[in-house]
Amino acid sequence: MKKTVALLVAGVLAVVVLAKTTNVSSYVGTAWCKAKRAATAQVPTEFNIDRIDHELANLDQKLDGMIRPIAEQKVAVERLRKEVADRENRVAEQKKVLLDATAAVKAAKKGDKLIYANKSYTPDQVKARIALDFESFRRQEAHLAAQRKLLDSREATLQAAQDQLQTFMAKREEFRVQLAQLRAEHEVNKVNAVGNHVELDATPLAAIAQSLTELKDRIEADRQVMEMKNTLTAVNGIQLNQPQQSTAVDLDAIQAHLEGGAAPNAKTTSTASK
Repeated sequence: MKKTVALLVAGVLAVVVLAKTTNVSSYVGTAWCKAKRAATAQVPTEFNIDRIDHELANLDQKLDGMIRPIAEQKVAVERLRKEVADRENRVAEQKKVLLDATAAVKAAKKGDKLIYANKSYTPDQVKARIALDFESFRRQEAHLAAQRKLLDSREATLQAAQDQLQTFMAKREEFRVQLAQLRAEHEVNKVNAVGNHVELDATPLAAIAQSLTELKDRIEADRQVMEMKNTLTAVNGIQLNQPQQSTAVDLDAIQAHLEGGAAPNAKTTSTASK
């Protein structure tokens, strides 16, 4: 057992010495950072947006957890503030009673009776009561001073908590606005990416283009057929399907001319062929 513990201790010491004398810890830290960045880069942007949106939604629960203690502390501060105000009034009243009693004792003559706390006393008796009540007054003053300090402390704490709450709410709203802007920019990037890398199937377009070409060729062929039919019905501008003017041929005159004889007067008459 001792040998095993000794080996473990030696191994730990060796790792510590290796870490101090080499850059192993630096290598490990660098590799971890690179791996972390690589893993983060593989996370889709939309997933990160949804993740942050989820975290912002969780802030509402944290906000509720912050509001409740502040509300309770505010109630406590209001109660303490009222207690301080009441004690200040009592101390002020007690102070006035002591001052009036002290003035009355100083002005009293031998045999006078003084009213103190709704009772009749001799000046010496009132003087003794003043001494007792003054000690009580001093204790009340000290307690009031302590309450005032406590009130100041709690008011400062409450104010700090309220400031933190306001800062928290402002930051939450700021983050929501930033996330909304980033979401909008991401949507724009998605639209631009689709526009720049759109891949259309050209097969239907090519088929339509081919059909239009074939239709154009067919219409042109129909036109050529009509022109050829019109051409076949006319020879040298003469419409063969219409009555034609034919010229009578004088064969005798032709023969005489060919034999070297004088050509008889030939008359060429035109007859209409039907």
